[in-house]
Amino acid sequence: MSGYLVLGALAEAEGGPVPVTRLTALLRESGDRVSYLLKGLQAAGLIERERRARDRRTVEVTLTDAGHARFAEAETTAQALFHRHLGLGPHAG
Repeated sequence: MSGYLVLGALAEAEGGPVPVTRLTALLRESGDRVSYLLKGLQAAGLIERERRARDRRTVEVTLTDAGHARFAEAETTAQALFHRHLGLGPHAG
């Protein structure tokens, strides 16, 4: 779920970088936990992490094309599950 939230936050940023501190606040997790999560997402090719050019203390994260595709898939799945759970639409079981 945390990975989904990170990808969603980055997708909403529309290609712009998001500081790790903002993601940490969003997830309400420790910096170590978020760093571990981001390493996994980066290893999977879903995000890129870089230090901000004008302030090297700040690490920013952006979504890759693969990350956009993965988030779109996750959104489709989440919506189908939501509709099925509520008994709405063609995905209702």
